[in-house]
Amino acid sequence: MKKQLTILIFILLIVSNIVFISATVFYKTKMDNQVLKVYSFAGENNDIKITNGIIVISTNRHMVGGGEILYIGSRNDKIKAYSEKIYLKERENNDKIVLHNSVESQGDIKGTFFSDEFLLNKGVGSISSEKLFSEDEINNIKDNLYFSLDYSKVNGEKGNYTIKLNLNEIK
Repeated sequence: MKKQLTILIFILLIVSNIVFISATVFYKTKMDNQVLKVYSFAGENNDIKITNGIIVISTNRHMVGGGEILYIGSRNDKIKAYSEKIYLKERENNDKIVLHNSVESQGDIKGTFFSDEFLLNKGVGSISSEKLFSEDEINNIKDNLYFSLDYSKVNGEKGNYTIKLNLNEIK
């Protein structure tokens, strides 16, 4: 009886070790197959500068942090409304908007200066989802990411700044 109990315990130990080793190997294989890409982006023109942007792409989550906007121009135009967007320029002149924010002054006919507005609201915004980008878009993201700022002045005149964003993959 004692011998049978010893054999049974020995068999249970072997089976539990096999289960443990199999689970460990399965988990390691799953972790090795996980993709994590991290990009930083920035860009500027004569009047505005985008810094500290980030894109994180993992197997089950995509996140875009739009970074910060800074007005570096010398104009003293007063604006009433503006719209910021980060988008992917795709073939056939289709743009895929990734992030879009709009601001409009209600009831304030005086407007505000670019420099003052972007001191107060320098964050472009962020978005995350299970799948913001397709595989094709991920493969082409480096050369096709843009920032656009459309604005309207107090006098009704409209304008636009468009910046091609420079992406760097962080490894």
